[in-house]
Amino acid sequence: MRFVYPEILGGGLIGILGLVAVFMWSNWRAKKRLRLFLGPAIERVENLSSVYARSRLKALFFLTGLLFIVIAMARPVLEPEDQEIKRIGMDYFIVLDGSKSMLATDMESNRLEAAKRAIKKLLDVSKGDRVGLVVFAGKGYLRAPLTFDFAAYNLVLDHVSASNTYPGGTSLQSGLERVSEAMAPMDLKQKAVIVISDGEELEGDAVGFARRMASEDDITVHTVAVGTLEGAKIELYRRGDRIYYQRDAYGSEVVSRMDRSLLRRVAEAGRGKFIELDEDGDALTNLYYESLKPLGDEADATTMKGYVEFFPIPLFIGIVILLLQTVIPEKNLRHTPRAILIDE
Repeated sequence: MRFVYPEILGGGLIGILGLVAVFMWSNWRAKKRLRLFLGPAIERVENLSSVYARSRLKALFFLTGLLFIVIAMARPVLEPEDQEIKRIGMDYFIVLDGSKSMLATDMESNRLEAAKRAIKKLLDVSKGDRVGLVVFAGKGYLRAPLTFDFAAYNLVLDHVSASNTYPGGTSLQSGLERVSEAMAPMDLKQKAVIVISDGEELEGDAVGFARRMASEDDITVHTVAVGTLEGAKIELYRRGDRIYYQRDAYGSEVVSRMDRSLLRRVAEAGRGKFIELDEDGDALTNLYYESLKPLGDEADATTMKGYVEFFPIPLFIGIVILLLQTVIPEKNLRHTPRAILIDE
């Protein structure tokens, strides 16, 4: 048997020893005061020894019960046994375009909001998976590591906007680089990335980097195109009834169009699939079922130490002893001090 929290056991024992010292000192002080008050008349108290014994018994029960509680808090466990744990699930990153072009309104609300809705729908079916999030514009940022905590993941996703993704610009390669850095130290059986973007790339070589990820790091890169070929204006903000759109260097309002050719080439280089996102997000969910879930269904067995918890036993004993201590009645002196002091 061993203790998971030996520091609690050590601290608890020191505390109990301190209580023993306090009880002994207070008992000695009470006896001394009683002798000073009664003087020779203390010999007339017939049950004095039993009163002292009852007090010591209650203190003993209290300290013993407290000792068992401390032992339970230290969490005793029996010797561990090797257990084979199988986890069925996939580990993958979502690389989300957070550039200003994602504010184009050719999808409901805009491209970014449509992508976020599709990601949340994807998380609803990704049971047993670990999902990470990288957001990029001119540079890629790790917003969420691989995690099972989808509630926290959704909170992070809700705060993603084109206004807080710096610096400006669009570099899909920077997002892929950030994923590659995050996955490098991990010993993962299957590695996959889902890129969600409108396909605009102002700098970098995403196709070349996706090819390197697939060949050198064995990371599959899937791409999802957001937007339409007709495109739409980029809505920056609203003030009252007036809408302000992105303008170019000549003052003309910019119309952003989805570039599916780049995203298709990235998927081909990354040995993945290319799809176009629909309004309800079903295309992204279908991509998961077709390409990711079958890989996650391959059980990955891991050997772990399985401990047998032993703390309920001392916890139960400690509670019972403490309850018994409360039912032990106090024993009073048979004669009042006034009666003792009267000479017969």
